[in-house]
Amino acid sequence: MKRQQPIITAVYAAIILSLAVPSGAVEKFPYPTVEFSADLTMTIQQAGGDQPHVLRGKIYSIRGKERRDIASFGRRTAIINDRENDRMWTLMPDQKMYMRNPDSGAGKDPERMIRDGELKMTEMGTETVNGRKATKYKLESTGNGSDAFSGYAWLNEQNIPLRFEGTASGSGMRQDIKIEYTNIVVARQDPQLFVVPSDYRPMNAGMGASGQSVTPEKIKELMKKLKQQEAQ
Repeated sequence: MKRQQPIITAVYAAIILSLAVPSGAVEKFPYPTVEFSADLTMTIQQAGGDQPHVLRGKIYSIRGKERRDIASFGRRTAIINDRENDRMWTLMPDQKMYMRNPDSGAGKDPERMIRDGELKMTEMGTETVNGRKATKYKLESTGNGSDAFSGYAWLNEQNIPLRFEGTASGSGMRQDIKIEYTNIVVARQDPQLFVVPSDYRPMNAGMGASGQSVTPEKIKELMKKLKQQEAQ
């Protein structure tokens, strides 16, 4: 059998990536103020693991919407987060399929998490990241759920992310995550990047009727099956 990869999925990656003024608690999440694209590299080290797992991808951002294209376990995945309508889609371009999570769960708006007391974000001052001036924020989950995280995010003057470092834990496991954002280009983005293509079909995967809303529990079940396949 192959060595087990860290338990990281596109959906889980989306959770971590999305959590990414005098000193004190921030009351409103600082979303980017401009449209942009950037390359991203995510390194995940599972506690007790011998080798980190590296995900590479691309981020596209416009007002109220974000898309992240990620390569993981030899599969291409695109994650569209529509904050304005509180929805998230996970696309599988190779299969031309998608999953929809309409009530957010994994795609929950971080601003709402701050407002609901589930996320504490504190400004720590300014630092230089890859030659760019950045504001450093401390992030801490404050909810009572089984999943938790703590870490730091660095944003430039336009609130574009430059780096994220943190630790996520849940289901008895812990992972250290580092995300670097490079080749940042501030420019208008194609609106079609942020909608599900018309020729994609809803993903069934034995998890309910085609087109049925996919709950976080169903997503975890599906990703568990994918992980088992990778380990064979």
